[in-house]
Amino acid sequence: MPAVTPVGYPAKKMSLKETLMRKGVKADSRLPFMELFFRDSFGCPLTETDAGQYLMPLQTVQAAPSAVNKQPWRVVVRDGAVHFYEKHDRGYVTEKSDMQRIDLGIAMCHFDLARKEAGIQGSWVISDPGISTPENTEYIASFITK
Repeated sequence: MPAVTPVGYPAKKMSLKETLMRKGVKADSRLPFMELFFRDSFGCPLTETDAGQYLMPLQTVQAAPSAVNKQPWRVVVRDGAVHFYEKHDRGYVTEKSDMQRIDLGIAMCHFDLARKEAGIQGSWVISDPGISTPENTEYIASFITK
């Protein structure tokens, strides 16, 4: 089973065990914006100031949950398009599943819901833009703004 999700209502207070587990996997910490998002190429980090209309949708991607908080997504914003990539980490890909690909889907869903809320029109495509990628990084999909 590649994914499990909780159902129900959270307890009013976490147990000591839950608190320690969350701390152990750094569940409440996020990678800095400029380590996840790039302008034009992977060599140019995107600042929150330069994110423009994409700021809120990208902030929701930054806050998206991922397996053991790896945040395996990397995003390049270029020429009215937002390109999503998977940064592979060892131990999360098996013959039957790629846990990080599930994380990418969750992050892309966060982006899509937030961009709709922000009134950003466009569509999703799978068409590799040919951006040079760092080692262990794979193109997944792009959102093209109208």
